[in-house]
Amino acid sequence: MDTPHILLVEDDKSIALGLDYSLRQEGFSVTLCASVADAMTAIAATEFDLAVLDLSLPDGSGYDICRSIKQSGDRPVIFLTA
Repeated sequence: MDTPHILLVEDDKSIALGLDYSLRQEGFSVTLCASVADAMTAIAATEFDLAVLDLSLPDGSGYDICRSIKQSGDRPVIFLTA
């Protein structure tokens, strides 16, 4: 069985590191991005099983990333906001 791969987009370093650590401890593979631009690059290069997206990012919104993800398929998305 393949390890589920999660795209995690969060610009707050302490939140991002905590989530990344917790998800990896639960056995997930994680790609961590801190901006819309980084997330778009990751989406173009890798398939994800789930995306966890912050709404407020320095260069846009998690909604922008969600639209891009949904254009290529119906993968689940969870929005995270502090």
